[in-house]
Amino acid sequence: MDPTPYFIMGAMFGTSATLAIQWFANRKVKKALSTTQQAPSGPSPDQLRQQRETAEMRRRLAVLEEIVTDQPKRLAHEIDGLR
Repeated sequence: MDPTPYFIMGAMFGTSATLAIQWFANRKVKKALSTTQQAPSGPSPDQLRQQRETAEMRRRLAVLEEIVTDQPKRLAHEIDGLR
């Protein structure tokens, strides 16, 4: 029995499967691109919340750095002044 017809059929099936996969992927990419172009250009509420939290954490970190690097006598003096 000659294997040539099976080889030809396999090559045709492989080629058509590859083309079908690429067509579906191309369609998916075009759909994703069209939805991103329609998205609003401003930051999302999650991004705004994240920016606020980051700013608050930076402010807290600055206070902690000031406390850690401050001279002990000055810190004790300020605490006594608050009493």
